[in-house]
Amino acid sequence: MLYRKCLRHYGAALLLGLLLAAGVSGCGETEPAPEATELPPAEEAEEPQASAEREISWEPVTVTTSGRGEVCFDLRPEHFIRRYNQLYRQDWGEDLLQPLDQWMDYGVGFLSRSGGAEGHQYVSQVDESNYAEPFLSLCVTQDGARVMETVTGLSQKNYDGGPIEFFQAKAFYSLRVFFPAMERADFDRLYEALFAGGSYAETYETPLPNRVFYQDGVACYATLQIGECDQIHVMAVTQAQLDQWRAAGVEVIFDFAHNFTKFFLDLLR
Repeated sequence: MLYRKCLRHYGAALLLGLLLAAGVSGCGETEPAPEATELPPAEEAEEPQASAEREISWEPVTVTTSGRGEVCFDLRPEHFIRRYNQLYRQDWGEDLLQPLDQWMDYGVGFLSRSGGAEGHQYVSQVDESNYAEPFLSLCVTQDGARVMETVTGLSQKNYDGGPIEFFQAKAFYSLRVFFPAMERADFDRLYEALFAGGSYAETYETPLPNRVFYQDGVACYATLQIGECDQIHVMAVTQAQLDQWRAAGVEVIFDFAHNFTKFFLDLLR
């Protein structure tokens, strides 16, 4: 398949980047949503070696709030990266993501991730000089302790061949961090549903999702805006955010992850 060839190409780019990167920094309604619960103060980060040796937890990711009131996943950035790399390594034999301190750090704000969360923004690319490469970004709480959102984006100028396949693959593994049972065929159906019937917001507008897929505090949606990358978001949300979207006319689809294959086959008929 084309996307496999693309991933091997970018995997090779990653290995080359690692050799050269000494000085490079990496860039239907059902039950209401659960309300977020506040976290205690964040623990100090583990030592890298101890963290690497610790068994990766695959307990379901829950939604909580930081001490500043930020809605977030009860998932540390380093744990997101370890989960992501384990899934990627099982399929491709190597890690894709660098440690967070090697990502590009854009500070606190929305960055260009319009329609997403406001927090500390980090962006990762295998080859920062390749502007056709889709990005993966993490938005984390201001204290750096918890993930609020992941965003995968692709420039509207690069919708062909390798870049779009890599865009889809990056988004697929991001979703599998939260839903490990998701198969590639399930993601392909979700991808089709995320963008089906979507239209581009004007440059001066904040884009709304075309539709939102929701499960247990996790919202997955796409945004389209003229002049921006096309984006797939995976964000921690509460009932208040779902209500806000629905009041704006956005379709919210519940419980999509209970039976991926049946759900998407029924949805796309």
